[in-house]
Amino acid sequence: MCKKILTMIRLKQTLIILLFSAVLALVINGLSSSGIPYKGNWPSAISDDSIAVPPSAEEGDPPFISLDEAAAIYQTPRAVYLDARDPEDYMYGHIKGALNIPYDYLPEDNIEEYWEEIEQKIPKDALIVTYCSGTECETSLFLARDLVSRGYEKVRIFFGGWREWQKAGLPTVNGE
Repeated sequence: MCKKILTMIRLKQTLIILLFSAVLALVINGLSSSGIPYKGNWPSAISDDSIAVPPSAEEGDPPFISLDEAAAIYQTPRAVYLDARDPEDYMYGHIKGALNIPYDYLPEDNIEEYWEEIEQKIPKDALIVTYCSGTECETSLFLARDLVSRGYEKVRIFFGGWREWQKAGLPTVNGE
């Protein structure tokens, strides 16, 4: 009988400590200038079918694809992967066979010449997948929009990007 009472007292004490800790954590988080928001506008959203989509996505954008879809397309003959990251990141590592189009780094004074080179390398009917670093990078979206505006119709965006591809252990290379 004494052990049961002692066990009940310990259980009550444990619950009181847990409740006190939770209340204290909520109060401190609420008062902190760098507290974690309980609810908010997160930098990206994951749809029900696990496709990462950036907050700036708009209706009419090229379709976003999941890692599984990106890996399946990679097996498709003539599929073109375009890495929108800067040349240094591309050299550090990229999807095997991907071409580098450093979208944020295209020179403004001769951008049309650059696009002419790209159009010579990539046929208008090619299946194209754009990607960049991952869900914190929207360059793949901007590159995809530009490709569509230039007449490419089969453009897909892999917003999971380099990090998700690499983490999955899919084919990668370093250098050119």
